[in-house]
Amino acid sequence: MTGKGEAGENPLVPNAKLRTLYTTMLEARRLEEAVAKRTKAARRKPASIRGQEAVRASAILQLGTDDLVSDSTSTPGMGLMLGAASTELLKAFTSAKAALPQIDRLLHTIDDVEQRLELALGSALALKAQKKQGVVAVFIAHGSLTPTAYRRLLKPAAKFELPVIFVVLPRAGSANADTEAVVSRIAGKSGVPGIPVDAADSVALYRVVQESLGRARGGDGPVLIECIRWKTSGAASGLASDPLDHLQNFLIGRKICTSGWFRKAESLAVRRLKVKQRTSK
Repeated sequence: MTGKGEAGENPLVPNAKLRTLYTTMLEARRLEEAVAKRTKAARRKPASIRGQEAVRASAILQLGTDDLVSDSTSTPGMGLMLGAASTELLKAFTSAKAALPQIDRLLHTIDDVEQRLELALGSALALKAQKKQGVVAVFIAHGSLTPTAYRRLLKPAAKFELPVIFVVLPRAGSANADTEAVVSRIAGKSGVPGIPVDAADSVALYRVVQESLGRARGGDGPVLIECIRWKTSGAASGLASDPLDHLQNFLIGRKICTSGWFRKAESLAVRRLKVKQRTSK
């Protein structure tokens, strides 16, 4: 890649960034598959970000050194996206004795969702008081908060114009399982812009996160992004519901990547993981 970029690319989402987005999602998927294979017989399976890779990678790849992350639970895929080594993550999520690695910028995970979000808002207030450009990205599991709880948390965030991006994760399970963007409407009535986005569309998510970060860093307050698994009717839509397939179709359709590039990306992801698995034994 040269500084001038590639012909015909979108300068807001360069092709190199799109390739990085895909490989990040791919490596997180393969790592979690390896963890799932090793823990197949375990009573308690590690949590996974499968189906959420697009929104998580779209956000994480745009965060800076002063930014913080508040996540709903600990997962191998998110740990990898935040910079933890595959070796440590494999040990941590497949061994009862190994501790989770320390991950920079990741706030403590608390079982009580409202308490976790209150901690995130406090961190955002501290960043603002220190006049830093940092933003807190808060991931919220679908259905984990009531409408009343959302209003209780969003209203002070709006009032004090806190640098927060709330990300409501997609519902787990079927791609046709989502209802309307209810949380976005609650956010709007609470003074926080609510934006529903297709959970499988990495490019759209990247742009929405990009704009939201610009707003938050500029002092204009929080944004809520609600990730939706859009309802489709059979094959009529022609859209892939899996985020990896969705992005692959986009990259091939725009002639940004070839089939050969994807084969190499897959081979490299698997090879890296196999090396990490061997060194972790």
